[in-house]
Amino acid sequence: MVNDLEVVFLHGQPGKKEDFALVHRWMDPRLRVVCMDRPGWGSNPLGVVGIEANAKWVLEQFGSRRVLLIGHSLGATIAVRAAQLDPERVAGLVLAAPPITQTSLVAIDRLLAARFFGDMTSALIAGVTLGIRRHSQFGRTRRSFLAEQRHLLAELRLVENQLPFVRCPSVIVAGLRDRVVPLAAMVHAADRLPSATLELLPASGHDILHSSPVALAAMIRGLLGQLRGDRRLESCS
Repeated sequence: MVNDLEVVFLHGQPGKKEDFALVHRWMDPRLRVVCMDRPGWGSNPLGVVGIEANAKWVLEQFGSRRVLLIGHSLGATIAVRAAQLDPERVAGLVLAAPPITQTSLVAIDRLLAARFFGDMTSALIAGVTLGIRRHSQFGRTRRSFLAEQRHLLAELRLVENQLPFVRCPSVIVAGLRDRVVPLAAMVHAADRLPSATLELLPASGHDILHSSPVALAAMIRGLLGQLRGDRRLESCS
């Protein structure tokens, strides 16, 4: 049944489980909501891994239980890959600012993965993200960001090629002011996912979690409502 679903939040890069705090505040307290630091980030002791390994790690955390995955940015890419790997257990997807097609990649993405430019830029991003108080995590954050950027370039084609096989209900949430993932790429992604709807947020950029938490929470509740009427889901309970 839908009430047995684990609602799982997957952060992007750089990121941490607390990124979903504002969205979580607007969720039904009766839901079983899980926010996790992915490998290589926050309190997770594991080292950084790629998209495929991230997806497998997520699925391993929940045994045979079914999940509704809510991913932001790279977390959305990982959520889609999890749905491709185990379609019986992923009941639905909410994908905020998702880079899940090759058209998501722009010139800066390749520069961020480059040997010298990537090293310098990842250090800058780590410094800005962490601030002075969390300087002890600087090295780990820099390495994780750079490694995940390289994995994104290496593994995204596989994710895109298998989009037509993702049959669970999906919602793609796009900010019209997003300067990280092009709007055209998210429109294209919605066309490639067989059961996807596209929701546009005119006032939001890439950081939907902080700019539009109420709207995103409402979309999650809407998908849960849709799943309640899904007989395929009930038959798997």
